[in-house]
This record gives sequence, C-alpha cells and structure tokens, in this order.
Amino acid sequence: MTRPTLTVAASALAFAMFSAKVHAQLPAGDLRLWLRADSLQLAEDAQVTHWVDSSSYGTVFAPRTTRWDGTTPVEEHPHLETVTVNGRTFPTLRFERDGALPSGDPAVDRSGNTDRLYQTTNLAPGSDPLAIADGTAMTSFTVFKPNVTTSGALGFQVVWGKRGNDASLMQIGINAAGRLNHVSYDAFTSYQTQATIPAGNWNIVEYSLVEQAPNDAVTFRSNSTEDALAPLVNLPVPTNGGLIADRNDGINEDPAGSLEPFGIGGHAQDCCGEGETFAGNIAEIIIYARELSPAEKDQVYAYLADRYLAVPEPASVLAGLIGLVGVGALRRRVTC
Repeated sequence: MTRPTLTVAASALAFAMFSAKVHAQLPAGDLRLWLRADSLQLAEDAQVTHWVDSSSYGTVFAPRTTRWDGTTPVEEHPHLETVTVNGRTFPTLRFERDGALPSGDPAVDRSGNTDRLYQTTNLAPGSDPLAIADGTAMTSFTVFKPNVTTSGALGFQVVWGKRGNDASLMQIGINAAGRLNHVSYDAFTSYQTQATIPAGNWNIVEYSLVEQAPNDAVTFRSNSTEDALAPLVNLPVPTNGGLIADRNDGINEDPAGSLEPFGIGGHAQDCCGEGETFAGNIAEIIIYARELSPAEKDQVYAYLADRYLAVPEPASVLAGLIGLVGVGALRRRVTC
C-alpha cells in the first residue's frame, strides 16, 4: 500500500540551515559567552526572566529580586523589544532607567527604576567561564543602542561588566561625556576612549584586553553609523597609553571565595553597582577568552553587520532556500 506523499516543513529546514550558518560564522575556540536576543521565545514587551548563553557553557542570567543586602526588594526585569534598522527587524532586550537607585516590588512589572540581569550559574571559583583574569586575553563584540550617553547616578553607565571589590576584569562602560571606558583599580583609573559614541544609534563595539605582561592593552573599535558597509573605527585610549597595570586584584566578592557575577545593564560591585546602570537596548554579546586574529575579528564583525545593519534582500530567505534545495528535495514518499 502506498501512503500519501508527506511534505517536510520548509520552515523547519530553513531554521536548521540558518542556525548552522550562524554557528559557522563565529570562530571556534574559547568562546565563553554568546547572548542573542533572538534566542528568547517571548511576546513583544514581555518580561525577560532569564537569558541563556548560546555557547557551550549555557550560563544563565536573571534579574535580582533583592539588593545585595538580601532584604531590600527590587524589580529589575528588562523587556523584549522588536526594533527595525535599515528595514531589518530583530528582537532586543530593552533596559530602562529612571532614577538614582533601584527599588520596586518584584511582583509588579516596571515598578523598579532600573533593569539588570546577573549571572546565576557557573559561578564556582575555578570553573566560571567569565572569570577571564590577568594572564588571559579577551576579545568581545557587543551590539547595543544607548538611549542617552550621559552618566548614571555615580558617573557611569555599564552596558555589561564583571567587577570585584578592587578590580574590573572586564567592562564596557559609558562615561558622562559619552566615551567608552574600562575601569581598573591599578590607580582607580578609568581607561576611556578619546572619541565619543552617539546616543540613539546602534553600535557594534569590539572591546579587547590583550595580554602582554606586565601591562595589558585595552582597545575599543566601533561602528556607530548604522551603515553595514562602514568599517570598525579605532577609538584610541589615551589614558596611560591604554595599558592596564593590574586587572586581577581582588576579584572575589562576598562571601570570601565566591566570584562576583557578570552583570548586564550594570555591574555588581558593592560600592557603586546600584547606580551605574545602562539605559538602552542590547541585541547580542560575544566574548572570547583569547585574542582573536585580525581575520577572525573581521569574520565576527561581518556576521554582526550583516545580521543587524544590512538592508535585507527583497526576496525572502525561505524562498531562496527552497530555490536552492529544490521542491523535490522537500518531499518524500513513505511506503509500507
């Protein structure tokens, strides 16, 4: 007996091929974090209760319900927001900021006045993939849009960062003048770019820490034009020639022996983490625990520019896939 012809779902095939293509576009080796807003299966304007890393580590990020004292309640949920740039539509996380210090009722959406996510897994000392300390290089790419480039309550905004009581392992911050910065505590120094980034524009930022003991070089490159054909432009860091004397001093937090969590939309340092919060949208964060080669950096940038800034082709991706694969390949006959 011959059963009716079954058609394989074209959308499933398209998704599988797209996922394989996305993974192929990132260099292999020492990928420690890959957060993509399109991994969230949420309705528009829904609360983001957790964001799971797409790298092999699968690190989970979630908002707090209390401040670091463990008792004061806070409401810090970002929300999913779909945006359109150059005719290309994609999901993002929107981080809202309204006031100096966070507060609110965790059960009441938007009752707090800042939004943040913190690392909740992989925090054991010795196994935290984001504890990229002195002795190891780091290369990152971030796709984000700041609503404002004025500072938070304590002088800075932090797009993301991993900081301890006395040091900053890594951080993308924005100071009051709109300059990207990395804060270290070799002399309570803010390493900041000479150029500024604009508010209201989508930025692709490459931020790297190059291991070259005894001092490590911090570099920033950015495309803030929203033009996919524009190159990443070097933003010189004149502070001490952009050389960090120490980025591995006191990274442990309280209690002793624990690591401070990686923060998105802010950081967790006790002294000022409650105020240095980010206002804007984040679409993707990629972090490697090594120095990428120039060719690899070009590879990551090409992937991000095409994904977020390039004007989409008139024909749909699915139609193109069906044309390449052929209708016949989407059919199979089941017999018994």
